[in-house]
Amino acid sequence: MKFVESSNQAADYLRQAVPIMVKYNIPPNPLNYALWYTYVSNRLPDLNSELDKTLSTYGTCPMMVSEQLFRDHMLRDELESAKEMQTNLIALMNDLNHQADETVRRTNNYSEVLQDSLDALNETEHERLPLESIIQNLAVNTEAISSQTRLFQQRIDEARAEIDALQAELMQTRQDARIDPLTNLFNRRVFDAEIEQLMGTAVAPQITLLIVDIDHFKTFNDHYGHLMGDKVLQYVGKLMKELTQEPSLPVRLGGEEFAVLIPGGGIDQGLALAETLREKIQAIRIKLKKSGEVISSITASFGVAEFRLGESVEDFIGRADKALYCAKATGRNRVERAD
Repeated sequence: MKFVESSNQAADYLRQAVPIMVKYNIPPNPLNYALWYTYVSNRLPDLNSELDKTLSTYGTCPMMVSEQLFRDHMLRDELESAKEMQTNLIALMNDLNHQADETVRRTNNYSEVLQDSLDALNETEHERLPLESIIQNLAVNTEAISSQTRLFQQRIDEARAEIDALQAELMQTRQDARIDPLTNLFNRRVFDAEIEQLMGTAVAPQITLLIVDIDHFKTFNDHYGHLMGDKVLQYVGKLMKELTQEPSLPVRLGGEEFAVLIPGGGIDQGLALAETLREKIQAIRIKLKKSGEVISSITASFGVAEFRLGESVEDFIGRADKALYCAKATGRNRVERAD
């Protein structure tokens, strides 16, 4: 998306956007500035409508919603950039193809020169070209084919560098310091920012929190190895992604501990999600290739709490943690509701 306003107009839009962001406890990051700058400019009515609905529902604009709206309404330039990257790669491959064709053509020509020179040497002394002429012709064509081969090798090296640069650029666009690389869930940093924002709104928020801990995970790792443990973490992360819908936020807090933050969701919704996850995790079966053993002992415990008006972030998380510890103390593989 292109911003074409004058300096004065841009400053006016910014003066209008900042108070809205402050009022609704929206973090002052570049993405949110762009969203709310566009909102006050009234350039994208569909975006304005979505933002109004979001404020009405949550009393703020949760990070997950902000990012989705940004992708849906404002990423046109980035998509064009991706198309440009693809175009550059196609042009590079076409150039290499042309260079390869030229090298093959020159090679075929050189083969003909070699054959002609061999034929000339086999002719009778009366018909034979002077030896100096044959050698000179070979030398000229040898230099030509060598030059073409060097040129092609140089272009290959350049292409390799260009491809490496494109690959690095692509990887850079995919890297995100907020993503846990093992499970592809958001990490603790995102969780902390999101819960602070939701609980900092002027309107009393409805938020439910699930804290999840895989049972006996250290023992599992010691017995089956960390690679198998990583597979379990990845599978649990996959289940959490599949079973939660935006704006709910599944995260890996660290180690074998996960959480789901449910903005706008009550305790019953949280308990139902926790029970579904518990059953799905309990149903995990992993067959070891070497021994044929089927692992069926994977379970998880859950603590579920709904935010109470006036409590701090620490108290809210603490109640969910306490419920989780209760689930573990009473046999594990359980869902406990916080007091």
